[in-house]
Amino acid sequence: MLRVKHVMHYLAAITLSCLAMFAGRAEACMVCIPFPEDTATDQLLRADVVVLARENPDKPFSFVAVEVLKGDLDNLAIDQFVDSTTRRRLALRPGHSVVLTLDAATKHWRSAGYDTPAYQALVREILTQSPFWNLSGQAENRAIFFLPYLADADPAVHKLAYLEVGRASYDTVRRADSVVPTAQVHRFLANPQYLEWHALYILLLGVNAHPDEAKVIRATMESRAQFDSKLNLSAWATALIEIDGAEAIGWLEAVYLGAHDRKSDTVLEIVKALSVHGTRNQSSLRQRIADSYGVLIQSHPSLAGWATRDLTSWNDWRFAGVLAELRESPLELDGATAYAIDYYIGQAQSSASN
Repeated sequence: MLRVKHVMHYLAAITLSCLAMFAGRAEACMVCIPFPEDTATDQLLRADVVVLARENPDKPFSFVAVEVLKGDLDNLAIDQFVDSTTRRRLALRPGHSVVLTLDAATKHWRSAGYDTPAYQALVREILTQSPFWNLSGQAENRAIFFLPYLADADPAVHKLAYLEVGRASYDTVRRADSVVPTAQVHRFLANPQYLEWHALYILLLGVNAHPDEAKVIRATMESRAQFDSKLNLSAWATALIEIDGAEAIGWLEAVYLGAHDRKSDTVLEIVKALSVHGTRNQSSLRQRIADSYGVLIQSHPSLAGWATRDLTSWNDWRFAGVLAELRESPLELDGATAYAIDYYIGQAQSSASN
């Protein structure tokens, strides 16, 4: 009985992994924010109560609400400590506050950001929009709302906009090119302090790139390939495809996908870039990208699951035979990859019989 239980848990884990691979995946860019991050907007939408708070003059290092923005406080005490840095900032700026949210079920208070006037205005607008964003199918509209805020000078506003736009589709991300000034893109990429935030700006560098910007993208990709660097590799590869199209895919195929000596985790960064372009609405490169997946399956079979998830959603069944041979080979594949391949083969067979 114990063994059956373990098998059931294992199969459930595989199923959940593969559902994550197939469900809703065409929506997100995967390059700007590889691991989805809970944003302050998510926190505000889920909260039962949202307040603006300052230090309680009668009880140092504790908060008191100065305005309720959502829900009903019901005289509930705010069990949240005011740290020394925040305390000093609030003391010097009477017009500032902290945005706090409450989960009524757990009675747990959390900070949703330091409240500058610009950030407060954004929070108020988020709460106004929240009834619409809580509806299904509104993810892209939510990201589009945040596009103008990418150019905001307030760091808190800018960070939140980055996280929101970074979770959108590449088609939506490209629209930010008309919002963010070129000088801001260059300035941001030149600042090593924001290295972990560079990905989205690398994508914007590729959209409508000037000749000098295109040279930078090509040179950077050649350097990444030469030194086998993964630093923002998927973003640079996405930008390269943006400027050079099918020619870039051929180069990436030769240098990465078809290179047996490349580590799989490095090649995966290139696959992400290919996927981003292939899943675009009315992508003219999808057929060429699918062809490159054929090379990937042969050279890096451990990544075949990533290829099949795209090929399945594109109804491209050309590789069913190759993948069937892979499944019959002695090569050991992880559970999620094996499941994804089997799902693809099953769908291909079903399509052929109809």
